[in-house]
Amino acid sequence: MYREKSNNCSCLFNIISSLIVAVAVAGVFFAGLITSIVALVYITLILGILGLIGLILVGIFCKKSICTCVSSTGFITSIIGSIITSSFALAVTALAAASLPAAILVGAVAFFLVSFLINVIDIIICIFCNTKSCCYDD
Repeated sequence: MYREKSNNCSCLFNIISSLIVAVAVAGVFFAGLITSIVALVYITLILGILGLIGLILVGIFCKKSICTCVSSTGFITSIIGSIITSSFALAVTALAAASLPAAILVGAVAFFLVSFLINVIDIIICIFCNTKSCCYDD
C-alpha cells in the first residue's frame, strides 16, 4: 500500500515545502518586487473551485463513496483553505506592497496553492501506484 508507508513523511514534506514557498512569495511581495498579485489569487481560487467540483464528482460517481487516495491526503483542507484565503484576498481591494498584513495574506494564498498542487500530485501518484484502493471494486 502506497499511502500506509509514507503518510506522515508526505504530510511533513507538504507543510515544509508550502511554508518555504509561502515565505518566499510573501517576502518578494513585501519587498515591492511584485506589485500585483491578483493573478496568483485568481489561479488559487479557480483551482480551489475546480478541486471542490472534482471532489464532489468523485463522491457522487465512486461506488465506495470517496476515494481512499483523496481521504488519506490533506486535499480537502487545501481546497477549503484555497477558496477561503483567495476569496478574502480578492475582497481586500488594496493589497499594497510593503504592508505586512497584505504580505501575510499573500503568503497564506501561496501556502494553500502549493499545498493544493502537492496534494493533486500525491493523489495522482496514489491512483497509479495503488489502483485497487481508489474508486474500483475489489
